Amino acid sequence: MEASIRELKAHLSEYVRRAAAGEDVKVSVHGRVVAKIVPVTASRNLVSLGSEPGITWSGGKPAGVAEAETLVGGPALAEWVIEDRR
Repeated sequence: MEASIRELKAHLSEYVRRAAAGEDVKVSVHGRVVAKIVPVTASRNLVSLGSEPGITWSGGKPAGVAEAETLVGGPALAEWVIEDRR
């Protein structure tokens, strides 16, 4: 399906509904297709990630890293950010 930018503005909800239903909507300006509205594919949820090899989840919050990364040499990160903002 193709819609001009004027049609798209006037009937945006309809075109978004069509895209959500799986239809690609091409958007044209002066007869030339410049964009496409496509349906968002379903992303993998946390439950499906649990079936991947090597991934486990206890259901709680992540505990974080055991040892934080450290900067070797040079200024502290906070000092570097302050200097970069000047």
